[in-house]
Amino acid sequence: MRAIFILYIQIMVLASGFTQTAYGLQFQRYHAQEEIAQYLRSRAQNYPDVARFVVLGQSLQGREIAYVAISKNWSPDVPAIYFNGTHHGNEKASTEAVLGLIDFLIHQRDRTDVDRLLRKYRIVLQPLVNPDGHAANLRTDSQGVDPNRDYATPTRPESEAFRLVETRLVRRLLSNERVVASAAFHSGLEAVLWPWCHTPSTSRHDPIFKSLGQSVARTMGMPKYTQSFHDYQTDGEFIDFAYMKFGVYALTLEVAHEATPDAEQLPAIVQRAVNGSVAFLKAVDRVLPKAPVQQVSNSDKTKAARPLLGAGH
Repeated sequence: MRAIFILYIQIMVLASGFTQTAYGLQFQRYHAQEEIAQYLRSRAQNYPDVARFVVLGQSLQGREIAYVAISKNWSPDVPAIYFNGTHHGNEKASTEAVLGLIDFLIHQRDRTDVDRLLRKYRIVLQPLVNPDGHAANLRTDSQGVDPNRDYATPTRPESEAFRLVETRLVRRLLSNERVVASAAFHSGLEAVLWPWCHTPSTSRHDPIFKSLGQSVARTMGMPKYTQSFHDYQTDGEFIDFAYMKFGVYALTLEVAHEATPDAEQLPAIVQRAVNGSVAFLKAVDRVLPKAPVQQVSNSDKTKAARPLLGAGH
C-alpha cells in the first residue's frame, strides 16, 4: 500500500506541474536558512517581472526575516493574499510548504488559472516567521516565547501583546500590504482551522470561513475542518489577530501529523499543501466580490475563558 501511495503522489506531481527540484531546491530533504535566503533572492533576480524580494527585518538573534511577493499586477491597489510558515520553529514541514508554493506559482505562472490569480492578486509568501526557533529546532523563539501566542486578540490588547520582534514584523507586513486573506502553515496534525481560537462563539463571517475551510480540506483530503477553538482553545494566535485587526479571511493549515516528518514524506506533504493553497486562492477569489472583507466591529470581540495549553497551532 505504501508503494502504491508513493507512486500515486509521483503521478499527481507530474500531472499538476509541480517540480520537486524547485529551481535548485529538492523537497526530499529539509533546507538550511542560508539556502532559503539564497532561493528567495534568486526568485526576484531571475523573474523580476513577477517576483519581488523584501526584507522585513531581523530576528532577536540577528537572522534575516524576508518574504517574496509574486504577481503580474504591481498596482498599489491590488489586494494581497499572504502565506506564512514556521511560527513554530520545529514545524519544518510548514517551511517547506511555503517554499513549494513559491516554486509552483513561478513555475506555473502562465497556466490559465494561475495567470488569472496573479493578475488579480499579489501573493505574499514568508517561509520563516521564527528563524531563531527554526535554527534551534524549538517551537518557541530564542527566549522561550511561543510566537503564535503573542498576537493581540479580542481578549488581549496590543499593549499586552507583540513582545517579540518577529510578530511585530508580521504586524508590519499586514499593515503595509493590502492583505485580504491569509493561510498560516503549521504541522503537528492534519486539519484546516479558522477564527475564533479564543472563544466558542462564532464570528459573523463563520459561514464564509466554513466554506473556505471545506474547499481546502476536501482538496487536501483532510476530514477535519473546524473553528480553531474546537480543536483546542488558545489566545494570541495569528489568525485571530489578522481577522480582528484587518478583517483578513485567515486560516490555519496543518499540513502533517508530525512537526518535522521524515524527509521521504516531504514530496507528498508539499504537493498536498500546494494543492490546498491553490484551492484556497480560488475559493477566496469566489468569495471576495460577494462579501468584501472589512475590519471586525467591537460587537464581534467576544469574551473568553483563560486559554488551555496545547501543541500544534
